[in-house]
Amino acid sequence: MPADPSNPAPPAPAILRVAILGSTGSIGTQALDTIGHLNALNAQGRHPTRYEVVALCAHESASKLAQQSGVHPGAALGLCNPAADQSGLSPALLTRGQDAPVRLVEDTRPDLVIGAIVGIAGLSSTLRAAQLGINIALANKESLVAGGKIVTDALFQSGAKIYPVDSEHAGLWQCLLSLEGPQYAPPSAPPESIRRVTLTASGGPFRGRSLAEVQDATVEQALNHPTWTMGKKVSIDSATLMNKALELVEAHWLFGLSADQLDAVIHPQSTVHAIVETVDGSVLAHMGPTDMRCPIQHALTHPHRATSQTRPLDLTAIGSLDFQPVDPLRFPAINMAQEVIKAGSSSGAVLNAANEAAVEAFLKKQIAFGTITAIVQNTLERFDHCPADSLESVLGIHAQARAIATELINSNTAATP
Repeated sequence: MPADPSNPAPPAPAILRVAILGSTGSIGTQALDTIGHLNALNAQGRHPTRYEVVALCAHESASKLAQQSGVHPGAALGLCNPAADQSGLSPALLTRGQDAPVRLVEDTRPDLVIGAIVGIAGLSSTLRAAQLGINIALANKESLVAGGKIVTDALFQSGAKIYPVDSEHAGLWQCLLSLEGPQYAPPSAPPESIRRVTLTASGGPFRGRSLAEVQDATVEQALNHPTWTMGKKVSIDSATLMNKALELVEAHWLFGLSADQLDAVIHPQSTVHAIVETVDGSVLAHMGPTDMRCPIQHALTHPHRATSQTRPLDLTAIGSLDFQPVDPLRFPAINMAQEVIKAGSSSGAVLNAANEAAVEAFLKKQIAFGTITAIVQNTLERFDHCPADSLESVLGIHAQARAIATELINSNTAATP
């Protein structure tokens, strides 16, 4: 529905209680930086909301977690790796173990969970927040790729919303806000006015090169992303375009879009993040600087806006905006995503699990770069697909798919591109 002037956006809350899961990673640290910026604006009377960090959770980076705890004293702390060094952390505040993120969500009951845990490890806490009716600023795309049905079912039942933090989904959300009104947030049915949605991909460090040229690319080369600063897994996924494939599956669950309504293009400047074509031929696009603090801030302040700390976008400095089709032979991950969306069932969980295993193997220099997507494709073909309608079934599918992918990785006849 279009914006209704008689039903304006609700007033901004005076205090928003936030839990950051994955607080020591790239998204988590930038989220804390953004919260510091917004709280400074609040102290100056320039933003109505103050943000209270009530929980911080890391995998094993105890020293970073201790530093963050010093800035946010009283926040409940979590370490997922029970063997991690906990020196410098208050035992009274600390929860340890793989279930630490879930327990922190249950114990603190924040107003907003920032889900920044990498991989399938983020699914349980995302699902629990959804079940408890807590809004989620989601950077963990794997939660929806693997567990899209169970997470969105929980969100619809509880009434909670997801505020996407991925730059592309955040851009798409903002385009749809102009069509649907200030209250709009996923998950939702797709607006009838949408014909097609296009997500952009930078093309990573190897754009313009053939698969043969990058077959044996080094880990260092694959991590050298030309426009974004990200964690290792996301950087490798960007080099294979698997990151974009995962984002297409995520967009399907967030916005209710079919495979036929979703597409991707190469856009080297990474200035346009999402493009929405409506049935009347109009095209809406979201542009912004290549700084993850922008979508993080939008998730924190929605449905309102606040002055950003990021450098403004200068189109004259960029000069031109280029768009190129995705070569399906060079980047087979995009076609995989389309097939996964159409197949449903366990396909998303298998795609995610096989990719996690293949990327880990590449980072350990066990396989060639050009083998990553072939392992994923072969795992999808070998898996005996089944429903993914509970947390237990999703985690079981994940384990089975990883076992198949690991067998391929270890085999002398591991998949070749």
